[in-house]
Amino acid sequence: MDQTVVRESTMRSHYESVKRVIAVMRNQIDQPLSLHSLARIGFSSPYHFTRTFRRVTGLPPSHFLSALRLDVARRLLLHTRRKVIDICYDVGYNSVGTFTRKFTGSFGVPPTAFRTLAQSQPELDYGRDDLETRAADSPLGHSLSGHVTVPCDFDGLVCVGAFATPIPQSKPLVCAIARRDGGYEMHDVPEGTAFLFALGLEFPIQPHECFHQETALRGGGQAIEVSADGVRGDTDLCLRAPLPVDPPILLFLSNLLEKFASEQQRAEPPWPIGALPTGMAVRTPEPRA
Repeated sequence: MDQTVVRESTMRSHYESVKRVIAVMRNQIDQPLSLHSLARIGFSSPYHFTRTFRRVTGLPPSHFLSALRLDVARRLLLHTRRKVIDICYDVGYNSVGTFTRKFTGSFGVPPTAFRTLAQSQPELDYGRDDLETRAADSPLGHSLSGHVTVPCDFDGLVCVGAFATPIPQSKPLVCAIARRDGGYEMHDVPEGTAFLFALGLEFPIQPHECFHQETALRGGGQAIEVSADGVRGDTDLCLRAPLPVDPPILLFLSNLLEKFASEQQRAEPPWPIGALPTGMAVRTPEPRA
């Protein structure tokens, strides 16, 4: 039998096995799922299951499960009125303190603040002008550039970020808005390992999309190495629809845009407070009386 056919068959088998395990994770999110129990679901030994799972998703099973729990918590905060302590137990945590710390570390705000922001529906105002990122005259650190390929019918905003973890979460180390031609540049990139991700949001961008990215186009996940010798690794990305084996996006979009705005203010004379270049702005309305 052709070795290529064998490899493709094996890859499909691994993909289906991991997808089956992730489905169980989602359905039993409040259960203490051990590595051994997950490996049995995947019909493999713990060692081989961990290798396969990481090859397919980019993450160890425990990290993926933790991300799923936080993503389910995000949805419960948005769509229910359950108390934070109840949500904590709903998603498998035994300590509210641990849950709050992990949620805040991923989304940048505590659970209660996240719910309050979602209910206030922050205003978004995004122009359709060319979203040209502007380079600093004298970048302080390393720079990298790349290209994002998007579907031919896509018309929207493409955010590119370099993250410290294989999950796009919290604020990126550095970020950029891709130009209409798909090119992007990032400056002051710290040395070490980073993971590149792109997120595509179709125009017109609605306020709730600061909190919901599960249907957004996404791309990347590859690691790059930044050192005094330059950048090693693939910096090109391709936007696609999300897959069942993709890790959740644990981002609060406003945090990413604020990070972008602050970097642009270091590169150019400051824009008006709260403004992003070329007509983009994020505004949080005054609390209602």
